[in-house]
Amino acid sequence: MQLLTTWFGSFLVDEGKVVHQRLFPKDADAIAERLGRIEDWKVLDEERELMSLAEEVFVIEPRLERAGGNLTKDRGPFLDPTAFGYGPDLLHAAMVRLARGRIRRATGPEDHLRQAIGALDEILEQENALLERLREWYGLHFPELAQTVDPSSYVDLIATHGRRERMPLPPPDSVGAVLGEPEEDQLMAFAALAKSVGERRKAIEGYVEHSVRELAPNVAELTGPMIAARLVSLAGGVEKLARAPAGTVQLLGAERALFRHLRSGSRPPKHGVLFQHPWVHRSPRWQRGAVARAFAGRISMAARADAYTKRRIAPDLLKDLEGA
Repeated sequence: MQLLTTWFGSFLVDEGKVVHQRLFPKDADAIAERLGRIEDWKVLDEERELMSLAEEVFVIEPRLERAGGNLTKDRGPFLDPTAFGYGPDLLHAAMVRLARGRIRRATGPEDHLRQAIGALDEILEQENALLERLREWYGLHFPELAQTVDPSSYVDLIATHGRRERMPLPPPDSVGAVLGEPEEDQLMAFAALAKSVGERRKAIEGYVEHSVRELAPNVAELTGPMIAARLVSLAGGVEKLARAPAGTVQLLGAERALFRHLRSGSRPPKHGVLFQHPWVHRSPRWQRGAVARAFAGRISMAARADAYTKRRIAPDLLKDLEGA
């Protein structure tokens, strides 16, 4: 006998005739659930039940061969769904639900991490532009403040106190111009905006660090969470990072330089985002390529552990790198 599974049921066929059948419920969600299990190479309960009814069952799907069927090239007879009471509208509804479910499953934590990295890059750019504009604007009134405090305190002082006379600092002897009330209001509001952007940037950084430690703990411990997040984002996920050769990991983030080398014959890049790590950018220029290559090899090992074995191997890799 031959086991055939269609979108509306499973059938045992002998010499072109249906001997036993297990029809699926006439419900789009139930049919979509079964079609999804078939796509995932799982054996349906209906198929197992029918296979138990015959001593020898021939199948045309390798999925069913693993469940005990004998693989054959005979496609079997065509089974008309309308003869069993199933119409095309039900098939259409089931396929729509299946597609929606696949789309939902295709979106995971790695996609959110990728978007967060993009948002972080954009908000950093905006924050730097706001700080630069604030320095220039407030510098008309109190240029000496920028050399007195750090950037975060600079923004906080302006947003809280406004003009120089209200600053909790020694009485200033400034060369800046007098600040009017309307200008002070605008500057304080602008500084509050810059402060809010900075706080949002820190919140996104915290989310990225937490997320990448959950997704790739070994890579995060080896490289630092921000570099790890960028590597996972550029590779397209933890599993893709794990499957990538060390040479690819080494050049993640340097795609433009690599394509420029291939197009014009310029010098090839030696590193991508790995340059942000102190081990690479603090190395002598002539050693950076070798350091990045060795570092990328250990990152590949860490990514494979994160993707497959789930073992913590980062401390051993760090000792190996530090002793190299």
